Amino acid sequence: MSTPAMSASQLALLEVAAPSWRLDHRTREIGRRGVASAREALRRAGEAEPERQRPARAA
Repeated sequence: MSTPAMSASQLALLEVAAPSWRLDHRTREIGRRGVASAREALRRAGEAEPERQRPARAA
């Protein structure tokens, strides 16, 4: 739902026939490998870190 005040400040999207910003296959693959590597590093870091116990709440 939009109001006149909202539409006055909202930017209009441009229509483009053929997007020139599309990434090629090689660039997408490099990005996917980078994300997979980062996820693996985070997983390993989580395994190496001991579980922290939460302090008991006072009644």
